[in-house]
Amino acid sequence: MEAYLKTIGYEGRRDVTSDTLKALQAAHARTIPLENLGLMCGEKVLHCPLAVCRRIVLGGRGGASPELNGAYCWLLQQLGFQAYLVACQLYDHQSGSFLPEGSHIAVLVSLGRKRFLTDVSCPAFSKEPVVIVPHKIQTDAVGGRHRLRRHDEMTWSFQKLFFTSFDGPLFEECDIAPDPNPPWTTVYRFSLIPIVLEDFKHLTTVFYQNVKSSKGERLFSPKRDPLVMTHTKRGRKFLIGKRFCTVIYKEGVARKTVTDIDTSEEMADIIWREFGIRLLEEKQLMTRIDLLYDRRARRSSI
Repeated sequence: MEAYLKTIGYEGRRDVTSDTLKALQAAHARTIPLENLGLMCGEKVLHCPLAVCRRIVLGGRGGASPELNGAYCWLLQQLGFQAYLVACQLYDHQSGSFLPEGSHIAVLVSLGRKRFLTDVSCPAFSKEPVVIVPHKIQTDAVGGRHRLRRHDEMTWSFQKLFFTSFDGPLFEECDIAPDPNPPWTTVYRFSLIPIVLEDFKHLTTVFYQNVKSSKGERLFSPKRDPLVMTHTKRGRKFLIGKRFCTVIYKEGVARKTVTDIDTSEEMADIIWREFGIRLLEEKQLMTRIDLLYDRRARRSSI
């Protein structure tokens, strides 16, 4: 546990309070990236939190969506929080329907009479834990607005007010002002029933398949193209395919910058500098990245 806390750079209080929970979520989300690098090399998603913790601490890696929230839940439990995993259904905006239960995994925390939804692996999640109350608009540190909708006693939805067109065109450098009358958009539906990760291991790559543009277009192939993402203090940064993007929220505007990545060496440098993952020490992974560039270079020359 101590090594894990050191890895996420957490030096704050350890009392079991909402302030501690808020600080832990922020520290984890800013330092441990959501990534599919292992999936690109044929690695299986780990369903043992301790195994994920070892890879994060000793291997300097991030993890898949269920891995990160599984390890985060374990950390909260070690610190004395009443935390457990819950199954979520990601909402597919193209089809207008929910994906299977377990397509995402989140964490629920009980603190006295209050319960909180917390999540360190969903790019669209709030910067802060969300209190489980129906329809109350909850604003985070960067002005993001979120709420929970109750379907029945055990089923809720996490909703968000996005900037225009899901923060604008994903791969265009631009400033996006918020829609004056934005719709509430459902990110995922979740159950309050505790679950075990192993029960959903057949669905642990569905999350990546739902990374799409605002038009419903798939942005990358999860077994071929890299995805690495962390939150930042004022926004988030992510690498998808051959582009690195940052989004900063300030004074009601989302400022987006985009950098094209021209070589595998440049990609390795960006992933190390921005996310702390040493690709050059991962020979199998570097081979996959090299093939990605070589294959596209050959295709463009035909």
